[in-house]
This record gives sequence, C-alpha cells and structure tokens, in this order.
Amino acid sequence: MPFAMEGFLMIVGRISGLFLSAPIFASKQLPRTIKILIIVLLSAMMANFVPIQYKVPLENPALFLAAFIVEIFIGYCIGFVAYVVFAAIQLAGQLMDMQMGFAMVNVVDPQSGMQIPLMGNLGYLLALLIYLSMNGHHYLLQAVVQSYQVIPVLGVNLGSNFIDLIIQVTVYMFVIAVKISAPIVVSVMITDIAMGFIGRTVPQLNVFIVGLPLKIMIGLFALILFIPMFIWFMGSLFADFIVYLDALLFSMSL
Repeated sequence: MPFAMEGFLMIVGRISGLFLSAPIFASKQLPRTIKILIIVLLSAMMANFVPIQYKVPLENPALFLAAFIVEIFIGYCIGFVAYVVFAAIQLAGQLMDMQMGFAMVNVVDPQSGMQIPLMGNLGYLLALLIYLSMNGHHYLLQAVVQSYQVIPVLGVNLGSNFIDLIIQVTVYMFVIAVKISAPIVVSVMITDIAMGFIGRTVPQLNVFIVGLPLKIMIGLFALILFIPMFIWFMGSLFADFIVYLDALLFSMSL
C-alpha cells in the first residue's frame, strides 16, 4: 500500500471518530452517505498537508487494523470534550425541569435523536448557536490536524494523566450543570418554602393547586431575568472547552 494512501486512511479513522461524538458532526439529521462523503473529502484535503508520523511501522494487516481502531478512538476523545459541554447543559435543564414541574415534559432532540428536557432543549439550542458563532466545529477540525504533531499513529498514551483528565472533565460536567441551573433551582426552592409557610398559616388554601403554576411562573421569570448571564456563562464554557481540548491532546502524548 502506498504511503500516501496509508496516511489518508489513518486520517479517515481519526476524522470518523470525531464524527461519532462531536456536536454537529454526530448529528443524526445528516444521512450516513453525506457523513461518509464529508469524512472522505476532509481526509483527502488533510492528507495533502498534514504530516503523518508513525510510532511503529505498519508492516502487516494486523498492525494496520489496530492503528485504524486507535485512530477512531483518538478522534472520539477529541469530540467527547465538546460533547461534555452540551451534556452538562442538558443535565442543567433536567434539574430545572424537576424543580419547575416539567419533569414529565420531554422533547425529541433532532441532533441526537434522544428525548431531552424542555428547558434543556432551550439551553442546548442557545449553546449550539454560541458554539457555531465561536467556530467550535473549526477548533475540533484544527485539533485533529494538530493532534498528529503530538500523537503519532500507534503512539497514543492512555496513562494516568489521560484517565485523570477524563475523570476531571466528567466531574466538571456535573459542576457546570449545578452552576447553570442554580438561579432557577434556588428561585423555585424559595417559592416552595414560601408556599409551605402560606400552607401552614392559611390551611384553607390548597397550596398544591396554587403552587404548581406559581413555580412555573417564577421559574420562567427567573429564566428571562438570568438569560444574559446564561449566554455569558456558555461563552466562558466554550473557552474552557478549548483549554481542555489542548490538555487532552497532551495527556495522550506523554
């Protein structure tokens, strides 16, 4: 197999892994044939200027197959960092829905094909707009190109640094979810406490009938009030995403 074709196939593997996990690229709205065409075209363009380094020469089909699988895994990890941000936003929406009384209301996300919370869908769409406006998808493709400078073929290192970083990113997802949902959750919780006092002082009032629409109203009012802060915070999240993306590449190269 010629060296150029071998390098092209290695890039195909790394780009394919990116298309399995990264937002936008992993969208189920894109037909598989279109995804394959985009992967092949991107790989063909990158093969002309991306220098492919090899840790071990691919002298037999077994090594080639192992290298191709590892390349898919590397691309998947690169896209996973961006996916964590969107997963945190959806988790925050689920926390909001549980407090506001929307826990039973889910909508189908066309990007992933899964049911997501109502407020999570709103946050997801806002995050998607910010992600595209910041050219987050371009950063992912750039990370794939630059990854060959630090991670050669069959040269990935899945040591303690990589595992610690994955754990840190996963924990960070829950921290982000709590921070995003905190204003809504606290506002609705204060409403619950107030309704509890009212229920004790005015027993004739049915707090369950009054409380549910009131919680929804307070939650939506708090959302409108804090939505500029949400947009600013999401922009900060995607700045952190770039930092974690660089840290991921270096953790796999040590």
